[in-house]
Amino acid sequence: MLSLCCLPQSCEKRELLRWMRRLLKPWSHRFLACRGGWAQGSVAGVFVLLLAGCGGGDPLASDAGSANSDSSGPVVLLSQGGFTINYDCSLHSALRYDYTLGADTGNLTRPDSYMFDPTLPTGCGQQTSTSSYASVMPGWDRGHLVASNHMDNDANYLLRANYMSNIVPQAAALNRGIWLATENLAECYRDLAPVRVLGGVVYSSPANDYFLLSHGIRTPDFFWKLILTTEAGNANLKVIAWYIPNSNEVAGLDSYLISIAELERKLGVATVGIDAPVAVKAARPGVNWPLPAGCSLG
Repeated sequence: MLSLCCLPQSCEKRELLRWMRRLLKPWSHRFLACRGGWAQGSVAGVFVLLLAGCGGGDPLASDAGSANSDSSGPVVLLSQGGFTINYDCSLHSALRYDYTLGADTGNLTRPDSYMFDPTLPTGCGQQTSTSSYASVMPGWDRGHLVASNHMDNDANYLLRANYMSNIVPQAAALNRGIWLATENLAECYRDLAPVRVLGGVVYSSPANDYFLLSHGIRTPDFFWKLILTTEAGNANLKVIAWYIPNSNEVAGLDSYLISIAELERKLGVATVGIDAPVAVKAARPGVNWPLPAGCSLG
């Protein structure tokens, strides 16, 4: 089989090797699956031609479809009651999450322990440990994608938010700083009008994959999130979105504001999965929304 792939003009040797690994990974699974008699299988050989610098174009547009390309699937939809997760069985990680919040009516306490997800289908892999990432590499938290505080009206939903299918390695300064700020925005604006929260992770570089041996999961390189709601007193849609590096050296949250249209160009329309007017998708606030007066974060 001949696979043709175009690489950026600036591609270095390390990048070339990473692309070769990505391209050959699906075929390596097939070879392993039929070891002891692989010559009788349908794969007689793999020839990969890598052409550096074949084409230019918008650098943002060139990212579309490249996020999480190391995955060999399958991706399953987990319905956890209060939220849904698109979960990749080969990466042992959620790729995308989605949920809608009404007015806050709960104040249950988050469980102390983290648990394996018993709802995963047979044969779908998950992380190999529930222990802290900090025990392996200081400065890293068990980061929630769906915030526990957003599920505190239902004990079952709250429990499921602590399943490892909702947990990924997250830089501690990010988790306890501007990521928490995004969660607080949703928590406050839900009392003004229903709020839809969705987002996901992007895996790209292996440089920060500290937890493969200990937990069986890579480290996300970026997080994206958006909050979609309506303006108080009318039905006009408004949105705020971020694309944030998974780093302990992040800047202020305003630095990572992005429009839905830009996210779609980076990640692909299907990945973002928002049906909204063009003007809403193009909107990008200059600064983050202020917290409403009197907001309770309980």
